Amino acid sequence: MGEPCKILVADRNRHVRDLLRRELQEEGYSVQVARDGHEVWLMLNSASPPDLVILDPDIPYLEDLTKQAESRKGKPFVPLIIFSFLPEEEDRTIPGAVAVLEKKEDTQRLKDLVAEVIRQYYPAGKKASHP
Repeated sequence: MGEPCKILVADRNRHVRDLLRRELQEEGYSVQVARDGHEVWLMLNSASPPDLVILDPDIPYLEDLTKQAESRKGKPFVPLIIFSFLPEEEDRTIPGAVAVLEKKEDTQRLKDLVAEVIRQYYPAGKKASHP
């Protein structure tokens, strides 16, 4: 099996970041966290970018992240799951958004969605989602 899938969780709430990190690590994923759009941008453009981003669009500096998306052209596509208490239609227009899930759903629904997105964007043999 390949290396664990790298997931970036971006949420302004530290407790949400910690909960999702713990839940996703238990599934065998490598998880990083970010508290704002600047940190997300830095991680997306690092030498080892995430394979998937889970993002609450309520994070600070999100507008900077969406403005800079144009400069990622030519780099690998990173799918993004919008995870928000009040998802709005415009959330679907955030560059890279492939799914939207309300935070009122339990974490199992999010874990199922993560596995589904990984299967869709990283065919078998390319990335491992579980140890």
